[in-house]
Amino acid sequence: MRKRTLFLAIFLLLLLVMASGLARSLEWNELNDEAYGATVGARAFEKKIKELSGGKLTIDVYTNGRLGTEDESIQGMKLGTLDIFRGNASSLSTYGADIIAATGMPFAFTSMEEFEEMAKSDLGQELLDSVEAADCGFVAISWLVEPPRNLFITEKTYEALGRPETFSLDMLKNRLVRVPGTILMEETIGALGAVPVTVTYSELKRTLESGNLDAAENGIITYINEGFYEAAPYYITDAHTFGCGVILVSAETWNSLSEEEKGWMREAGKVASDACYEYNAKEQQVCYDLFKEKGITLLPVEDIEKWQDACKQVYGQQSLEVQEMIYRIQNRGNE
Repeated sequence: MRKRTLFLAIFLLLLLVMASGLARSLEWNELNDEAYGATVGARAFEKKIKELSGGKLTIDVYTNGRLGTEDESIQGMKLGTLDIFRGNASSLSTYGADIIAATGMPFAFTSMEEFEEMAKSDLGQELLDSVEAADCGFVAISWLVEPPRNLFITEKTYEALGRPETFSLDMLKNRLVRVPGTILMEETIGALGAVPVTVTYSELKRTLESGNLDAAENGIITYINEGFYEAAPYYITDAHTFGCGVILVSAETWNSLSEEEKGWMREAGKVASDACYEYNAKEQQVCYDLFKEKGITLLPVEDIEKWQDACKQVYGQQSLEVQEMIYRIQNRGNE
């Protein structure tokens, strides 16, 4: 009996040793395709983890939302059935992470470069850490900075405004502007004096062409790649918000990692951030360089301070903790 027990113990020990040497694979769900900054970041993360771990820890990136929608991915991380997801910081309040969502407030930043500077600062790390502190089933380990979202208007609207060379806040009054179905974006566009209209992404271009919308909003890369300029060839550089991404890891997965593995994940996160930023910065400039060829007119904003003031009412609807973070973000150079 003792021999059998000893044999079983040795056998189990050998299994444990063998298992410790096996590679572990984590699944990452990305909603977009390969030609997207966050996906470029995910691929850089995938490569760096393999390099750092010597193949002991690997990442399987699934693009085009093959593992589910945003909500399904968040729920998957909470349940421990999905390891990693590139979430949108501005929408994380929906899932319990209020503080980091402050980065998506209107006019928190004025440029992609400004957001990147914040992301690499102590405040940027504090915002990432706030997700774990919120105890919502996942942690945030790195930023994936994207270009700002801007407005664009149709030919019909441009003519009705008298073919202006610049754009001002009063020109938005009562205009029908397509927004994604988020409360924050509806409140932002409403605060600017326009009428927010929810139209599905797949129907946006057709609805603009039909004349049932005056304007819409999105990032410059999407504007060009999706051909929205064909229906709305006037692009307004208001930068009303940033929908920047964060690399989220299931709390269950994160807690199962060793400290060494967590170190690999954080280091890979920095590499992913740099790859995403560099790709988006380059693509943003490429898109602007195409304006003449595509027949797009750039309309600079002449009174951005009025836009910023108009959106302060949106801040007032947030919790005091979020309002404090908005203030710190906007005044980070004075801290």
